[in-house]
Amino acid sequence: MSFGTFIAPYETAQDIAALEARLQGHIGCGYRAVWGSRAFLGQNRIYDRIVAKIESLDLAYEDQCSTEYYFDLVRTLRDFNGQFDRVVEVGVFMGGSTAYLAGCAEPFDFDIDLVDVSASYLRFAYERARRMYPEAAKRIRLFHGDLPTYVREVMLAETDRRSIVHHDGCHEFNQVVKDMGALSYVQQSLLAVIAQDTHLRGSAKYLNFVDLALYAVFGTDLKFAPIGKVLGEHDPLTRPDQYHGNFFMAGAPEGLVLPMAANRFVYPHPAHKLEDLLPSEAEIAKVLAFYGDDNAEHWTAADAA
Repeated sequence: MSFGTFIAPYETAQDIAALEARLQGHIGCGYRAVWGSRAFLGQNRIYDRIVAKIESLDLAYEDQCSTEYYFDLVRTLRDFNGQFDRVVEVGVFMGGSTAYLAGCAEPFDFDIDLVDVSASYLRFAYERARRMYPEAAKRIRLFHGDLPTYVREVMLAETDRRSIVHHDGCHEFNQVVKDMGALSYVQQSLLAVIAQDTHLRGSAKYLNFVDLALYAVFGTDLKFAPIGKVLGEHDPLTRPDQYHGNFFMAGAPEGLVLPMAANRFVYPHPAHKLEDLLPSEAEIAKVLAFYGDDNAEHWTAADAA
């Protein structure tokens, strides 16, 4: 089982259709952030170059962040330029943020670790980035697992790195608390946390409360910069959709940037152990059964045909 380890990208899949086929059933609305990019062109040359690369790539995918969010993500990395050498992207989906991170890796000189519980999403995001920026591909590693496990296996061992964590993984309150809490064990090497979907809500079954989880871990005196789109009261996206009744709160920012120098961890308690935040064997088995892609053996030579 590859969960909790780095896995290899599927370099032999020269036909992107092999990768698309594995995720086609997950493409819902087919939204692409690049559709709204024209309004932001001419303000940031690196962003402009990334958009041109995305537009030239023939690929079936879906984005889950707004155009404003990706533009602000590039600006945020520019503002932190020179202060970090690694971005840890937690939750890659179909490589929306990965594409922009890859476009910034060379200009701002940082490496990228992709972290996801789905091996297929990891390989898809990597392949999307590789086809856009082959020179940046050598700087990208794929970690199959969750953030607390990544903290234990990687960040605690690589203490000489200075990292920004971009979090767009599980949005359920308890898991976000575990993810953010795990970072307390490596806070000395953490420059900032960027959290997406801080305006997301849904049915009680899923408890999508990313913003409130941040307050639970960092305290009510949270210091942050808002990024992304802010919806108006009458925007259609503020009403529950067909996907678990999800909706976005009007007037709330899509994402938050938390500089660690201005914030502190109030949870977990120093006496708590990182092991308390790790997934159980049963939880891992449930995740792997859901995605059905827990190891490289699922990727055979036939996929490259």
